Amino acid sequence: MKPVKKGQNVELKIEKLAFGGRGVARISGYVLFINDVVPGQTVTARVIKTRSNFAEAKLIDVKEKSDIETNPRCKYFYHCGGCKHQNIKYDAQLEILRAQVEDVYCRVGNIDGIPIENVLASPKTFRYRNKMEFAFSNRRWKIGSDTDESLDFALGLRAPNNYYKAIDINDCLIAPEESGIILKVVRDFCLSEGLEAYDQKSHKGLLRHLVVRKGYKTNEIMVNLIINTKDKSWIDTFEKLARKLAESIANLKSFILSFYTGLAGIADFEEYYVLLGKDFIEEKIFDLTFRISPRSFFQTNSLMVETLYQKAIELGELKAKDVVWDLYCGTGSISLCVARHVSRVYGFEIVKEAIIDAKTNAEVNKISNVEFIECNLDRFFRTNKSFLKEVPHPDVLILDPPRAGMHPKLVMDVAKISPRKIVYISCNPATQARDIKALIEHGKYTVEKIQPVDMFPHTPHVEVITTLSKKL
Repeated sequence: MKPVKKGQNVELKIEKLAFGGRGVARISGYVLFINDVVPGQTVTARVIKTRSNFAEAKLIDVKEKSDIETNPRCKYFYHCGGCKHQNIKYDAQLEILRAQVEDVYCRVGNIDGIPIENVLASPKTFRYRNKMEFAFSNRRWKIGSDTDESLDFALGLRAPNNYYKAIDINDCLIAPEESGIILKVVRDFCLSEGLEAYDQKSHKGLLRHLVVRKGYKTNEIMVNLIINTKDKSWIDTFEKLARKLAESIANLKSFILSFYTGLAGIADFEEYYVLLGKDFIEEKIFDLTFRISPRSFFQTNSLMVETLYQKAIELGELKAKDVVWDLYCGTGSISLCVARHVSRVYGFEIVKEAIIDAKTNAEVNKISNVEFIECNLDRFFRTNKSFLKEVPHPDVLILDPPRAGMHPKLVMDVAKISPRKIVYISCNPATQARDIKALIEHGKYTVEKIQPVDMFPHTPHVEVITTLSKKL
C-alpha cells in the first residue's frame, strides 16, 4: 500500500538530487520526487501524482535550510528554471554531478566498481556561455512588476513547463556580458517599430528568436535574429537595427537576419543574410583559430573547452604514429587539436556547413594531416565498405555525439571497426552509459576511466569523458 495519497501534504527530508535535478525524498522507503529543492532541506510538499513505486510532489515551504544552500544571484532564478543549481554552493554542485554520473552509469550502463573521478571545475561560473538563444513570445510569463498591458510581448527565456510563454528578461548571468545591452536595444527597436512577437500556438507573428554568440578569446560578437517570414523586404527594417546595435556594441562583428517558417519552436533557419560585418566570428582553442558560422556547433563554454580537450587527449594516450577517427566532428575543433599529436585524423560529420567550417579551420591553422568527410554516420560505414579498405584503420576513435547518443547500428559498426581505444565525450551520461554498455557487450572493451567535466555551471548538465580499451 502506498504511504501517501494525491493531495496530501507531507514533510520531507531531501536526500539528494536525481539526474536531471529533481529532489529525492522517502517515506517508509517509498520514493518521492520534488522540484526546486536542495539536498539537506526539510520541506513541506503536496503530493500531486502517485505511482506504484514513486510519487511526485510540489514544494509548498522550506522548513529547514540546507548547509549547502546559498542565495542565487539571478533575480529570475525562481521563475526561469534554467540554472536550477544556482542556489547550491559550487563545491556541492560538483559533488552532486559526480554522484549523478555514478548513479546513471550503474543504473543504465550496469557499470560499477569503476570510480568516477572528481568533476573538473569551470574557471568561471557566470558569464561562461558563448552562445545564448533568446525567444520572443506574444504570451509573456507574468512576474513581478509586469503589467497586463505588456503581456503580448516578451524577449527572454522559455517559461518552465510552458513552452508557449517566455519570461521577459533584461539580462542572463550565464550569457555573454553584452547580452543585456543587446536585449535592450533589440526589445526597444521592435516595440518602437510595432513588430509582433511569434505565437507558438497559432504560428503567427514575426519575431521568433535572438541568438547571441561570442568568441571569448577574440572578443567578437555575432547576433542572429530569426524571423517568421520569407519576405526579404524586411531586410531594410532590420538593417536599421543592425546599425543601432553597432552603435552600442563596439565588438559586434556580425549581424545576421535569418528566415524560418517551419512549425518547430527551435532557433533554426532556412536561409540567412548578413546585414552587418561578416557571416562568422572566430574563437581560439589553445593557439588554434576556429571559425563559427550561424549554424556551427561549438562547445558552449569557451573558457573550459581547453580543459575538456586536454583531458581527452591525455586519456586517449595518443602516440605520434596513431591514426584517429573523430566521429561527430562538428567544425573540427577536437580533430584539429588532436592533429598535432598524431600522424593522421579523419573527421566525420553530417552537417554540411560544419564540414565547410572544419575545412576552413584546417586551412586557417595550416594543418594538413586532417581530412573531413560529410556523411550520415548512422549508415555510412555499412553503405561505404570500400572506405574501410581505402583509409588507415583507426588506433583511437573519438566519439562526441549529440544528446540522443549514437544510433544502435553505429555502435555495432564501431565495435566491428575495433580501434585500440575509444574516447567517448558526451553531454548526456544516460545515453553515453547506454552506448558504452553495448560497446562492452559487442566489442570486447573495458572501461578505463570516467571523467566528468563541468561545462555548464549552475545547471543539472554535465559533460563526461569515458575511455574504453580493447581487451587483449
